Amino acid sequence: MNPKPNSRLRLVAFAIVTSILLVACASSELASAEVTSLDSLSMVDSFHFALNSNDVDTVIDLFAEDAVVVDGISVFQGKDEIRNWLLYSQRMAGLRLTKLNTAMDGEKVTWLDIAHDGPNVEYRLYVLRWEALIREGKIHSLSAISG
Repeated sequence: MNPKPNSRLRLVAFAIVTSILLVACASSELASAEVTSLDSLSMVDSFHFALNSNDVDTVIDLFAEDAVVVDGISVFQGKDEIRNWLLYSQRMAGLRLTKLNTAMDGEKVTWLDIAHDGPNVEYRLYVLRWEALIREGKIHSLSAISG
């Protein structure tokens, strides 16, 4: 018997198995990235819904324990300070948002909103740009920038 055909067959089988494993690994990584994207975009939607519903507890649940919010020159760290920002800051009192677009770059999500004050304050419209770092299903940082 000639050993060469058997060696070639093994080499071809090895190449096929290796290719299948590489494709499976790449598909798994892509699927994981897609799930992360969907989770991050779902977080943005949850943030909007809870904020527009005046559901402060749900908004707070979206944040990590040590999260940081930057609103203009003001900085709020931790859930207690973020809760106070939501309840008592001039920007957040009665705020309603309408999302215009969303973009992702790794763990960073940015989006634009048309923002307007609620009925209890002077009614005005403006564009608000948000940047959030979303990691492991929680908002770790959030910046609000008026446009």
